[in-house]
Amino acid sequence: MRPAVPTLRPPLTAPCLPLAVLLAVLLAASLAGCSGSDEPGAGPSPSAPAARPTQPVLNGVRPGAEKKSQLDGTWTAGSGSRRVALFLYRGAAALNAPGFCTGTVDAQGRVKLSCANGSRDRTDGRAALRSEKLVVTWTGGPKDVLRRRAG
Repeated sequence: MRPAVPTLRPPLTAPCLPLAVLLAVLLAASLAGCSGSDEPGAGPSPSAPAARPTQPVLNGVRPGAEKKSQLDGTWTAGSGSRRVALFLYRGAAALNAPGFCTGTVDAQGRVKLSCANGSRDRTDGRAALRSEKLVVTWTGGPKDVLRRRAG
């Protein structure tokens, strides 16, 4: 007769038991699958192409997915509390000074923003390049003359 081999594993105690039950349930659920049908092969076809996420369309623009434009870049003016920083890139627009606003810019230079602080000074404007400067005329707000920041 062979002597009993001691186990190296401690016995399950009451606090460990719920964790062991939870792990067993999760393992059983993952092995069972969730196809929603008992028919074999009822799942998606392995040769079916994966769905590609589509860019959302906002203000008639797909932010970040449009063609490059001459307006793309980082534009700044002023300093301190009078600083203005506008970022334009392939249909996406962001203003991080003053305040923080995000939105879109279309091929005609129409800028539409929504601001986190509720400001309406710079939410609807028209951007145009003039002599290496970006001039943005905001409806009901100021007119910004910005320079392209290098880098």
